[in-house]
Amino acid sequence: MRSWLLAVAVAAAVATAGAHEKFKIVGKVAGLKKDEIAVKAIDGATYEIDMHADTPVTDKQHKRIGHDELKVGANVVILALGHDMFDLEAYEIQLVDR
Repeated sequence: MRSWLLAVAVAAAVATAGAHEKFKIVGKVAGLKKDEIAVKAIDGATYEIDMHADTPVTDKQHKRIGHDELKVGANVVILALGHDMFDLEAYEIQLVDR
């Protein structure tokens, strides 16, 4: 019985250790690469956020638009998952001006 409880506790600790936090970054696109977007946030910091070819880029109404609409200087809201602000992966990129 005791080993079963220990196994359950270890499994729960491992499951929570892999959990990601949700982040929302608001700012302007400072740079673009094939798999990364840099955003100068309203707090003054620049965040480099991973993105994939299938990461949705949307307008204000959350309707999908093309990745080609992303330009340096565009106002964006990035919804991302990660362990902290230095390890982020975008799951939606919203163009505020569209």
